Amino acid sequence: MNRRSLLIGAALAPLARCFGADFAGFAQAADTPDLPPTRRVRPSDPGWPSAASWNRLNQQTGGRLIEVKSPLEACRDAPFGDPCRNVFKEMKNPYYIRDEVALTQTTGWVDAWTSAPSVYAVAARTTGDVVAAVNFAREKNLRLVVKGGGHSYLGTSNAADSLLIWTRFMDDITLHDGFVAEGCSERPQPAVTVGAGAIWMHTYNEVTTKGGRYVQGGGCGTVGVAGLVQGGGFGSYSKNYGTSAASLLEAEIVTADGIVRIANACTNPDLFWALKGGGGGTFGVVTRLTLRTRELPDTFGFVSMTIEARSAAAFGRLLTSFVGFYFENLHNPHWGEIVNVRPGNRLDIQLSFQGLDKQQADALWQPFLQWVIEAADDFTFTHAPSIRVGPARMRWDAAAIKARAPAAILSDDRPGAPADNVFWAANLSEAGHFIHGFESLWLPASLLQADQQSHLAEALQKAAAHSTVELHFQKGLAGATAETIAAARNTATNPAVINAFALAIVASEAQPAYPGMHGHEPDLADARKNARAIASAIGELKKIAPDTGSYVAESSFFEEGWQKSYWGANYPKLLDIKNRCDPDGLFFVHHGVGSEAWSADGFVRLPQR
Repeated sequence: MNRRSLLIGAALAPLARCFGADFAGFAQAADTPDLPPTRRVRPSDPGWPSAASWNRLNQQTGGRLIEVKSPLEACRDAPFGDPCRNVFKEMKNPYYIRDEVALTQTTGWVDAWTSAPSVYAVAARTTGDVVAAVNFAREKNLRLVVKGGGHSYLGTSNAADSLLIWTRFMDDITLHDGFVAEGCSERPQPAVTVGAGAIWMHTYNEVTTKGGRYVQGGGCGTVGVAGLVQGGGFGSYSKNYGTSAASLLEAEIVTADGIVRIANACTNPDLFWALKGGGGGTFGVVTRLTLRTRELPDTFGFVSMTIEARSAAAFGRLLTSFVGFYFENLHNPHWGEIVNVRPGNRLDIQLSFQGLDKQQADALWQPFLQWVIEAADDFTFTHAPSIRVGPARMRWDAAAIKARAPAAILSDDRPGAPADNVFWAANLSEAGHFIHGFESLWLPASLLQADQQSHLAEALQKAAAHSTVELHFQKGLAGATAETIAAARNTATNPAVINAFALAIVASEAQPAYPGMHGHEPDLADARKNARAIASAIGELKKIAPDTGSYVAESSFFEEGWQKSYWGANYPKLLDIKNRCDPDGLFFVHHGVGSEAWSADGFVRLPQR
C-alpha cells in the first residue's frame, strides 16, 4: 500500500458527516441499530488479537510493528545496577526519551497517572502505516494511543494495554516559497510542511537558521510540532505572530474510518478548525502539517534580572510598580516570556522581545531600573540587569549559541548524536520529570487597569507566599496585533485567551521517579505537600480571576469543568464535530473532547445519561 493510492482512495471514498453536511459515509454507522462496543479489549481478554493477527499488521506496515519493552525493565531486578542507573541518567536527555518507544517526557503525576508502555507500537514512517494501525485498532476494538514528541503533562500519549501509533520517524521538514492549500485559490504564500514526528528545535533550524524565515512555534524545543498546534501553541513572540494553531494552513489526517483526508479552510473546514486548538489525539492521527512562515525581523532580544525585596511591604510596592510598568511599556506586540513571582520576596524577570533595538530597549527599561536603584534600602539586584540583542537568524542556531552563550543550551549526550540535537538548559527540569502539581489560569487584561493594579499585585504576593507564580505573558493575547487577535478568533482555543494578558502557572516537579520502583520512587509526602501549596497559590489568583479558564496543554490533571475551562463557548461545536467524525470514540485522551463518554482509562464506554 503506497501513499499515492491512499490519497486517491480518500478522494473517491464517501466523506463522513463531520466533513460536510452533504456527505454520508463512515459516520452513518452511528445511525444503525448496531451499538458500538462498550468495552475495549485487554491482553487478558479472549478478544485480544491473535499472534497471526498481529503478524498481519506487521506485514501491512512493512515490519514496523514493535513489541514494546521498556528500558526500565532493567530496574526491576537490579534497581542499583549500572543499566538502571544509566537509564535514569539518560532520562534527563529529552532526545533519549524521544527515541524510546516505551517512555514519555513526563514519568507521572502524584495521585494521577504513571507512564506506562503500550503492548505493541507501530513505528510509522508513512501515512499508510498509520492507516493500517487505525484500521486494526478499530476492527479489533483496541485502546489506541498516539505519540509524537511525548510531551503531555496529562499523560495523553501513553496507556497500558494499548496499541501505540508512534510518529517519531515521520519528521521530514520541507520549506515552500509559495504554498496553496488543496482546493483553495488563494495567493501562494511562504510555508513549511512538517511531519507529525518533527520537533520545534529541528523545525526552527530549518526555517530560521537555514531558511531565514520565522514560524510560530513553542518555547521548549523538544516539543512535537503536531501536538503543540493541536493544543493551541504559544511561543516567545505570540503577541506579535499569534498562536501556532492560527498559523496552520493545512493538515493531512487519518480519521477513525481509516481514510486519509486533507483539512484546510476550503476542504473539510470543520475538521480543520477543530485541529487548531481542539486537542491532540482526539479527531484522528495528524500525519503532516503545513504552517505559515513570516518575514524574520533583524533582531531578537532578551531582558533578565532578579530583584529581591528586603521586606514583605517592600515586595508589595515592587510588584505594584512592575505591574504598572508592564501595562505602560510591555503590554504590546513586542514582549513575551516569563516573570516569576517567588517566595522570599523575589521577582525574577526573563523576557524576550522583537521589533526593538538595544538602544530602544535600554531606554524603555531605564525608568524602572532607576526606581529600583534609588530604593536601595528596600531592594537589591541578586542577578544584575541584562539587556541583550542578537541577530534573529541566530536565535536557534546551535553553533552560534554554544559560542556566544554556552550555558544557555545543552546537547544530546549520546555517542553519534546529531549536532542539532540541542535543547534549552532552562528546560532541563522538564526532562523525565515527575509532577507534584500543575495549575494554570488566564489573567484578564482588566486587572491591568489603574484601579485594579494594586489588587493584582496583592494577589500575586499572597499566591507567592505559597508557591512560585509564573506569569507567561506570551500566552495571553491581550495587547497583541489586530491581525493576531482576528486569527485567534478563528481557532478552537478558548476565546478567553484573547482578553488575557498572561497565563499564570503554578507548578512543582521532581526528578524522574516511578511509584513502586525500588530505589526510584517519588517522595509522595513531599509531592502532596507541594500540591497543596500549589492549590493554595492558585486559589489566591482565582479570587481576582474567577472562571477565566485554563490552557489545555498546561493545566491540572484534576481540572474541574474542563470542557468550559479549556474551550469555553467553543466546546459544543467541538463535541459535535467529534461525535460526527468519531462516533465510536476510537480516539480518547484524558479530558479530551468527548472523553466524558468513557471511563478514566478510556476502556469502558459509560452509560448514556
